[in-house]
Amino acid sequence: MSRVRTLGWLLMIACLVAGSTTAWSQDKNKSARKNTKAPKAKPQANTRSLDQRADTLVNQYMKETGDLADEYLDAGHPDKAIAVLQRASAINPDDAAIKQKISQIQQQNLTANEVVVDVNAASGWDPAGVVVTEGKPFRATVEGTYRLEVAGNITPAGLLEKDVTTDLIGGIPTGALIGVVLKRDNKPGKPFAIGMGGDFTPKETGKLLLRINAPAGHRSTGKFKVTLSGGITAG
Repeated sequence: MSRVRTLGWLLMIACLVAGSTTAWSQDKNKSARKNTKAPKAKPQANTRSLDQRADTLVNQYMKETGDLADEYLDAGHPDKAIAVLQRASAINPDDAAIKQKISQIQQQNLTANEVVVDVNAASGWDPAGVVVTEGKPFRATVEGTYRLEVAGNITPAGLLEKDVTTDLIGGIPTGALIGVVLKRDNKPGKPFAIGMGGDFTPKETGKLLLRINAPAGHRSTGKFKVTLSGGITAG
């Protein structure tokens, strides 16, 4: 019987220990859950004075940028003036005065360095006497008329497009004035339509050549005047 009583006492102690352990674990979990609660957000401070300082700095920067652009213009560097103004416009895209100033300088650039070229309709690619630069816009104004005459027989296949140096260029109206940039390796770029003129931004750097868009062997007559200006240099 003593063994039975002893065993009973041992079982009772084991149950008490287990219950105590379970209660301790539950209390610990509750405590952990309490500790994991997010802290209360602090009220945001009033940033009105900081906002005013930021606006003052931006306005000061815009003014100094405009003054710097004027100094670049006076020094004969309109491209650098445009560059600093464009950086300012990126910071404050709503500044209409900066945008207007950029547009004015660009228009002034496009009317500078004026060169007048006579184009003979009967010729092939003729040098315009100027060099254009990749990414620098230039302006062309075209005046005059000519007579287009296609020599030889034409098949039902129409006018062929074979060689950009002599033949008709597809995708451009027949008879239109066209240009091409002869790159430094003496290879021509892609011909482009000039027509009655406009503003053009070259994709290559090199000598500008001009001709009318007509097939090889044409017998056109007449001349017209092309005025070039903007991002061009003699060459």
